[in-house]
Amino acid sequence: MKEDVLDNIELRSESVQDILTQPPHWMIRWGNTIIFVILLLILVMSYIIKYPEFVPAPIIVTSQNPPEKIEARTSSKIEKIFIKDHQEVKKNDVLMVMQSTANYKDVLELKKLVDSTSPNQLSSFPLALTSRFKLGELQGDYNNFAKAFQDEQLFTRLQPYAPENLAANQSILENRGRIATLKQQKNLELAKYDLTRKSFQRSQELFNQGVISSMELESEKIKYLQAQQNIENLNISISQMEEGISNLNKTKSGTAINTEKDKITYSSQTLQLFEQLRRSLKQWEQNYLVISSTDGVASFQQFFGENQFVKLGDPILSILPKNKEKLVGRMSVPTTNSGKIVPGEKVLIKLDNYRFQEYGIIEGKVQNISLIPDDKGNYYVDVILPKGLKTSYNQTLPFDKELRGNAEIVTQDLRLIERFFYQIRKLLGYQS
Repeated sequence: MKEDVLDNIELRSESVQDILTQPPHWMIRWGNTIIFVILLLILVMSYIIKYPEFVPAPIIVTSQNPPEKIEARTSSKIEKIFIKDHQEVKKNDVLMVMQSTANYKDVLELKKLVDSTSPNQLSSFPLALTSRFKLGELQGDYNNFAKAFQDEQLFTRLQPYAPENLAANQSILENRGRIATLKQQKNLELAKYDLTRKSFQRSQELFNQGVISSMELESEKIKYLQAQQNIENLNISISQMEEGISNLNKTKSGTAINTEKDKITYSSQTLQLFEQLRRSLKQWEQNYLVISSTDGVASFQQFFGENQFVKLGDPILSILPKNKEKLVGRMSVPTTNSGKIVPGEKVLIKLDNYRFQEYGIIEGKVQNISLIPDDKGNYYVDVILPKGLKTSYNQTLPFDKELRGNAEIVTQDLRLIERFFYQIRKLLGYQS
């Protein structure tokens, strides 16, 4: 009886009955499938999408032979400007002259003469022409050279040892003449000696035979001894003459040595002071002349005019070389993550001169990195540009000066899913 009552009781409301009697909605039927597909798409996209790791740093794009930047080497006024802004210049052109105590035209003329004179041509240096130059701080070095040059020329012209050498030669000739005369006398004396010797021998025989007296024998003996003494005297005189000639030859040798010694002394002193003048001219040139060291286009760093004062170290102008075939990038990378940088890694360059949203990004490659950091703790990285200034938007940017910007070195070109698991691995590593 109770079971029948329970069966007849209405347990659900009318709205609940409607829901239970309707079939399930498609979202309920396919919900798991849709969720699985979405998860699968997320995994595929995380595999396709790359999320690389970058090392950012500022970069300067320049030619392999970078622009020459010229600074003032002394604090002075500008005396003369020979060029205009953006004018082409040649190597060793004088671009500007700073004011000094010297007349720059005279200094340039003197430098031209000095540079064109080699040491073996020094004797032809035009001292009469340069003596009127106003050389300012170079005057002392020039005067020292001029005095040494004049002393050498005077020595060469006057030849102070020549009279002594001439007198020695004359004495040698006279002594040789006397020796010849004495030798002739000696020949005569030898003949007389031979006769007196024979006469003395005959007298000796006659005395032994008792024909002549002892007095007559002694007289012949005296004649014989006198003839012998005359020969000895002539030999002594000839020996003295020859000794005199030997002494005169020594005097000549000493004179020649002194002449050569003084000649070398004067010459070396002149050459030494000439080189000192050359060095002083070079130093003056470095201090007061602005000279181009390459062919290119000159660009002033600011507006300059004659009689304008510039300080030591102030930038004056830059010279952009004509040879700009190969462009390179120079980066200064901080220490953070610098250990991940290796040659060959990709570099993405965004230039300040050309907005990357409009012009695109330039691609480069790391060529090398310095072994040790600089005093600021940064590493020097050299970047090559295989495509030059061709951007990711297929535009080629013009290059007429240094280009600055920011660059990112791609150290790890990971996919999004790799980076996700990489982070999980790091987290587990920290926990362990």
